[in-house]
Amino acid sequence: ITLEQTFANPSRFRLEGEYLFAIPDEANVNDFYLYIDGKKTKGRVLDAGQADKIYTDIVRSMRDPALLEFVGHGLFKARIFPIEANSERKIELSYNQVIRNDADMYRFTLPIRQCGQGSISQYHMKIELKADRELANIYSPSHQVQINRKDARHVTITMEQNNIESTKDLIIYYSLAENEINANLFTFRPRTDKDGYFLFYASPKYQIDQKKIISKDFIFVIDVSGSMQGEKIEQAREALKFCINGLNKEDRFEIITFSSSVNNFQKALKKAGQDEIENARYFINNLDANGGTNINEAMLTALRLKTERNERPTNIVFLTDGLPTEGEQDINSILANIKNAGNDFIRIFSFGVGYDVNTFLLDKISSDSHGSANYVKPGENIEREISTLFAKISSPVLTDPQIDFANANVYDVYPQKLPDIFQGQSVIVVGRYRNPGNTTIVLSGKQGNITRKFEYNMEFKRRDSDNDFVDNIWANRKVSHLLTQIRFNGENKELVESVKALGEEYGIVTPYTSYLVTEQQEELAAVEREVLNLQAGVSGRRMQSVQKARDKKAEMDEEALGGGGFFDAITQTAAAPSASSGKGAVMSSRVQKKIANTEQSTEMLITMKRVINKTFYLKNGIWT
Repeated sequence: ITLEQTFANPSRFRLEGEYLFAIPDEANVNDFYLYIDGKKTKGRVLDAGQADKIYTDIVRSMRDPALLEFVGHGLFKARIFPIEANSERKIELSYNQVIRNDADMYRFTLPIRQCGQGSISQYHMKIELKADRELANIYSPSHQVQINRKDARHVTITMEQNNIESTKDLIIYYSLAENEINANLFTFRPRTDKDGYFLFYASPKYQIDQKKIISKDFIFVIDVSGSMQGEKIEQAREALKFCINGLNKEDRFEIITFSSSVNNFQKALKKAGQDEIENARYFINNLDANGGTNINEAMLTALRLKTERNERPTNIVFLTDGLPTEGEQDINSILANIKNAGNDFIRIFSFGVGYDVNTFLLDKISSDSHGSANYVKPGENIEREISTLFAKISSPVLTDPQIDFANANVYDVYPQKLPDIFQGQSVIVVGRYRNPGNTTIVLSGKQGNITRKFEYNMEFKRRDSDNDFVDNIWANRKVSHLLTQIRFNGENKELVESVKALGEEYGIVTPYTSYLVTEQQEELAAVEREVLNLQAGVSGRRMQSVQKARDKKAEMDEEALGGGGFFDAITQTAAAPSASSGKGAVMSSRVQKKIANTEQSTEMLITMKRVINKTFYLKNGIWT
């Protein structure tokens, strides 16, 4: 491992200190080398006992509970300072690390979180992962990384971010392929007198026999009303052509367009033969936008195409940029009509374009059918969004999956219904367990008209404090589930209190915990006022909290919403069921979807930290 780091001193003072690097458990300390401005520099490797005293002293002086997690680790110590005023110093650290197998899972930790280090303005990471067998699951619970498979045994993992917080290390888990669908189990139970948390992670092999890719039916329902004129209809055409070209020859498809009236391409589901594809391209190229928006009749026309379940999974891809203005326009009536059609086996994937869409309608029909709702903001590319979704769902490996955790006595499991499993995609199931011990987890589902079962011998551990990301991911997904129930079914005291309790414990910002944002703003404003009263350069650590909060807000806005205001959107989420539209409604749906699908342990608030299963709050500049 080679780490290159650049330390900047933007102040007008010379800064002095020492470089402290927490040694990963598996690192070979004999191979630590430090280079400062290209010159090899000697450092000291301290054992755990010596390091603990330094960590404890830092915790006491900084009032930062996060550093408690360093206790028990070794420490590399070197003098790299002083750094002159308005200058930088570059260092390079090299060491070897052994990655060991634990329960068929390998864990690699790359230290990012270090003693006293603030946010990192620019961070670039690249990992080359090669194995002598096919790689299976590759998962980071700590950071969003890009995984590029070169082939079955070679993967490149990269991450490039600005203003990354140095509050947690990068963790990568990977396993080797054993089955057609590979799975791993992560447990977290720091106390034996409390129920544990688990995360079940499954994904198909990289190389799947194409005969096992299930044939499916696709129905594309496309809005061609007058508001779709111009760039939107052009992008919709290109997206449709991408989807049509990606169909397998045994797949069936139909295209339905709607404005004031509804128009079918073929009047039936037909196989994607060469002639059908050519005719579809001609039909798509001649799509024209005009008229009103008859959503009700368009959806019912699509649902009438397949009234009986068979071995083929059926997906509706539904695109609209407006509210219903023709035919049935009452949202509750439209929802009732779709439900009464009796096609609950059909998945609906909705795309709302712009802000003039009814998010309650799109979210509800997608949620009820176990599909998903997606929103494309003005100026975003419709073609890219639809093409990305189609690529994900075009190759199902297991449909209607179910999972049995046997005697683990699990509860609070999310999602409550598993989505179909697709080639190249992973499925995460989180929950609580009461009974520790070895058990056989059974994943079952359909491959065409054949029922398949996959068995995994796994252990729900009696005590496990290593995977402290599991409870955070579980809490986020439970909160998302509760908010969905409140939105669709109305508020009740029990659901609201559950959301509040989880939000306060895990720092999850919701419509019912918006006061957490207010408290953070007040605390950081007090810190900033204090900093302004002190001489520049003296109180860098206090100013660090303010800057990290600014960076966090920018990061959340950019990553969650593409610059749309994360905290504003989530705190304005409409709780009660209603026909909601407009910018706020779209942003709220996007944020809630992000929380529901999170695969990483996240911290929304800079003034709240969970360390070793305890929650700390920043009050009056002190962590309590």
